Amino acid sequence: MRKLPPRAWKRLKLLLVFVGVAAFLLLMPSRFTAPARVLFNEAVGPLQTGLFQGAGKALAAGGTLSEMFRKRDLERKLLREVARLRNENDALTDQILRQGQALQSVAKLELKEVPFRAVRAPVASYDASAMRRSITVRAGTGDGVGTGMAVTAQGALVGIVVEAGPFQSRVRLITDPDSAVPCRLSPTRRLCILQGTGGQTCSVEWIDRDSFVEPGDVLVTASLHVDPRSKLRIQDGVPAATVLSVGPDRMRPLFFAVEAEPRVNLNRLEAVEIRIPE
Repeated sequence: MRKLPPRAWKRLKLLLVFVGVAAFLLLMPSRFTAPARVLFNEAVGPLQTGLFQGAGKALAAGGTLSEMFRKRDLERKLLREVARLRNENDALTDQILRQGQALQSVAKLELKEVPFRAVRAPVASYDASAMRRSITVRAGTGDGVGTGMAVTAQGALVGIVVEAGPFQSRVRLITDPDSAVPCRLSPTRRLCILQGTGGQTCSVEWIDRDSFVEPGDVLVTASLHVDPRSKLRIQDGVPAATVLSVGPDRMRPLFFAVEAEPRVNLNRLEAVEIRIPE
């Protein structure tokens, strides 16, 4: 058997002594070990209490720092939101001022009475693309047709002549996105603009929140004499559309969002009448 070195013997002896003392203490009756436990608790108790108190303070300090950082982040978010709302408010204020000026200019327009005669024109073709809604009719400059004249069917407005040739003319329907026809509400005579949307309906612009308008109201044309050089020649009082819905306008708080439907089915036109001023 191999002999252990002296250093290993010393370590083995210490281990045996330690195990023996531990076994002796464990096997001793509790009445003999109670005083030793009391002395140990009195010696270690304050240290343990101090450690627990220090740990509690550290956790409290950590919670306070976390709350401080959370409040700082919340404050920054609130400041950014306030800045955004301030910018939106400034933009809306500027938009309201511009719309008010435009509304005042519309309110100053005058009605112009002009005699008209009607020329019947069969519909030759349709153009109902995504960006254009128009028809071609068999009537032209030889019949006295010119640009800016109103076109009707069954007594209601259909569109405006935008191109006039010798024998044919192109009519922009009131639902075309580029169509903008001056009108007024028949019950209150409130001036407005019938704007095409590219769909089956139109929007009614410049109806302020003080106006009385409700579904079923009729929009009629208004012969507005804005500029003597204007090519727009529309007979006054021609029914154009019927109000479908009225609601708040989110983009323009001072105005209503009004949707109107043409008085005539623009998808089934066989013949129209061109109103020619005399």
